[in-house]
Amino acid sequence: MQQTLSRMEVVVLSGCVLVIFAVLAPAVVAARDEARGQACQDRLRRIGTAFSEHASIHGGLPPRRTGFNDGNPYGGWGGQILPYLHLENLSGQFDPRYDFFDPKNKTVVEAPMPVFVCPSSPAERFVQIQSQASTKSLNPDKDTVFTCKAGISDFIASNGVLMTRNGYGINAMGAERGIGNERQPMADNQILPLAKIADGLSNTLLLIEQSGRPSAWRKNKEKPGDGQFGVSPNARGAWAGWGSIGFSAANAETGETPGRGDSTDCSVNCNNWFGIYGFHQGGANVLLCDGSVRFMGLKLDPLTFAYLTVRDDGHLIDQDVFSNE
Repeated sequence: MQQTLSRMEVVVLSGCVLVIFAVLAPAVVAARDEARGQACQDRLRRIGTAFSEHASIHGGLPPRRTGFNDGNPYGGWGGQILPYLHLENLSGQFDPRYDFFDPKNKTVVEAPMPVFVCPSSPAERFVQIQSQASTKSLNPDKDTVFTCKAGISDFIASNGVLMTRNGYGINAMGAERGIGNERQPMADNQILPLAKIADGLSNTLLLIEQSGRPSAWRKNKEKPGDGQFGVSPNARGAWAGWGSIGFSAANAETGETPGRGDSTDCSVNCNNWFGIYGFHQGGANVLLCDGSVRFMGLKLDPLTFAYLTVRDDGHLIDQDVFSNE
């Protein structure tokens, strides 16, 4: 005999379901975030293995960007390590003798490339590029403006460090405010031998997580606008494009760079144009030159960030810096 629940019983049952959901929901969200964070680290670790293969075969780390002030085709480390990511036949479709935005490379550059994307970051992003062919590109058409919706990379290398004009920035590594772009583990337009990383592979950043491009994110809030570099070929954020930017800490209150020059400045999860930035609770991921992936906590001080960026400053890094504290 079929029984029908009374209205009171339905209300009580519904209330129980809501209570159970309220209890379980945080655990479900935490488990999901943890899985995404692990996937992000796995992808970064896979990129690190590709760098190691490149170094073994070519005698060093690939250029962080090509076509920098020399007329050669625009590109970066993403296209250079593509053959070592073992992505079926995709690497054979990318030709670095042409600009990454060239019609020759358009199919592969516009294709989704999950290995370059952290699952915790915003979805459905691309970097719009509009440019003519570089002087030394094999494309003979130097007049047509090509358009490309390039796939994203959430990971980026350094081409220098921008220090504050006061506080810790004064004489941090010499008299200059900016620490030159010739002191990082990757160089422009050339392969850099691992032996040049004098501070040690485990003490030097190769890539940092800098998620959210091409949008500008400040302290977990998206700023209005199209991004830092518009549609020019030097726009950052495309996996096949220029893969480096100057690193800098930010003002902890505003998220803007440069910072105040004191201990309150923020290196992690405050600014996704110049600092370490991830959509994770308590920090973001970095790849060291030895291929290891570490989680960088929110308390990373700006000077340590700078020392980790430069390959030959002579500073030893306390391994306790890699934490979620």
